[in-house]
Amino acid sequence: MFLTRDQAQALFIGFNAQFQTAFKDVAPMWQEFASLMSSKSKRALYHWVDQLPSLREWFGARIVQNAALRDYTLENRDFEHTLGIGKFAIDDDIQGAYGGWVTAQGAAAGRWPDEVMAATVKAATTSLCYDGHPFFYASHPINMDNAAGGTFSNLLTGATYNLATDPTGVWQRASEAMAGFVGAGGAPLGLVADTLMVPPSLRRYAVEAAKAELIPQTFSNSSTIAAAAPKTNIYVGDFNVIVNPYLEQANPFGVVFCRKMGIMPFIWQLRMAPVFIPRTDPGFSNTFYDKEFEFGVEARGAGGVSLPFLAIRVAGA
Repeated sequence: MFLTRDQAQALFIGFNAQFQTAFKDVAPMWQEFASLMSSKSKRALYHWVDQLPSLREWFGARIVQNAALRDYTLENRDFEHTLGIGKFAIDDDIQGAYGGWVTAQGAAAGRWPDEVMAATVKAATTSLCYDGHPFFYASHPINMDNAAGGTFSNLLTGATYNLATDPTGVWQRASEAMAGFVGAGGAPLGLVADTLMVPPSLRRYAVEAAKAELIPQTFSNSSTIAAAAPKTNIYVGDFNVIVNPYLEQANPFGVVFCRKMGIMPFIWQLRMAPVFIPRTDPGFSNTFYDKEFEFGVEARGAGGVSLPFLAIRVAGA
């Protein structure tokens, strides 16, 4: 049967409804650790401040604190997915199986920000932030205008930061490190870590540190390893756990961060939300010559980083 233009339009309407339903059914995760930034051009320029303000007791004249703005540019990237379906296959598809393909395409579009943001977090040991160093770095300058101001580290690696062996200890050391961060003027930033994000392979240990009332203990000597009395977990209820399936990798890591400073440590820059676009006109060359209808998704956006003192990466290796 020849598929008319009206029938092709009806096909698109049905497929679009399936796409939109699947797209909206995805529960996004990126809002848990990234701030949404809209974009109206190819790239966006951000002006970050390298310290947070605090009030002082007023004696004498005002002291003017000159805010230093640090530039950070994030360029949007283009994304697409195109599905080709033979026009005779559609004509023969009495069970509606191809609608499942479109549904899967909608779900993929819904996951798109989560996948981009997870890749951004993974790459943050090499991608640069406003101070010219990787976002996760062992020697960020506290004051970019005065090297004598010292450095701080939000990249904690080694046996003492292995969540699989000592999750409560790792949380203690990372949260204390964040609490010790100071601004360019030397005053404490007042940061309180409240969230730990991990891949599924570290879920057990993160949840144990956040929720278990008692922590199992062992003792050992040269020939024996035995259970000891469990230890009270003083960090119960101290922080939230986010299990991000897109962060899984060979050497798993966690991210300790603060969510209560008005901006998240990462940013999701959205230029164009996913759009479902059909090529179903029977007169199109791809349909006429190649016997194929095409259903495409287009989207534009990018994942980026904000202030490095808002997050700490912890890993055993």
